[in-house]
Amino acid sequence: MQLFIDTANIAEIREAACWGVVAGATTNPKLLSHEGTSFDLRERVLAIADLVGGPVSVEVLCEEPDQMLIEARLYASWHPSIVVKIPMSLSGMKVVNRLEQDGIRTNVTGLVALNQAVLASLAGASFVSFFFGRMSDLGADPAPVIQDAAVLLHAQTRTQIIVGSIRNLMDINRSLLAGADIITVPYAFFKQMAHHPKTVETIQEFNSAWAKVRNEVRAIPAERLLLERA
Repeated sequence: MQLFIDTANIAEIREAACWGVVAGATTNPKLLSHEGTSFDLRERVLAIADLVGGPVSVEVLCEEPDQMLIEARLYASWHPSIVVKIPMSLSGMKVVNRLEQDGIRTNVTGLVALNQAVLASLAGASFVSFFFGRMSDLGADPAPVIQDAAVLLHAQTRTQIIVGSIRNLMDINRSLLAGADIITVPYAFFKQMAHHPKTVETIQEFNSAWAKVRNEVRAIPAERLLLERA
């Protein structure tokens, strides 16, 4: 069970990395477009790789197999942590197979069905990415699909399952329970995962109770106060 951060924003990644819960990052052309045009792609990707210390997915834009291979190899040459994102298609499977044979890890993206995961896994993909929110848009329940994929892929291949397109906290919970290896989470949802109003209420209750008596116990050694408060 791992959490990746789904963003290309350096400030978000730097903050989340400090929490010690981020094991990697995923980017895509849309996320990169949100960062404007005043940055160098290679420098941005290297900065992300240094911050997360784990796999960083970078997606190809070319659609013709030979050009996809050239673009993918360029990205992979930038840093050992880079995983090349290849969109799901038959042409993409050809590219995935070649790259994996050359030792370049791939992440087949845009999956919404079990059969797609099977094809990508058999082609040799290191990762496959299901889009939870977009699967829900189709009127389907993504959790059983992810669960079935986990049963098949974990038993017979080395492919790891990433779930993205997260729209709420329940998407994260259901994906984990379905057997996903990795959830790639937008920055805002990391903050929501840590917060619960009942937790806040409980901590405030404890602190308030202590505040009422602390002036009467000043003579107690600090070490004992800390133990009692805990």
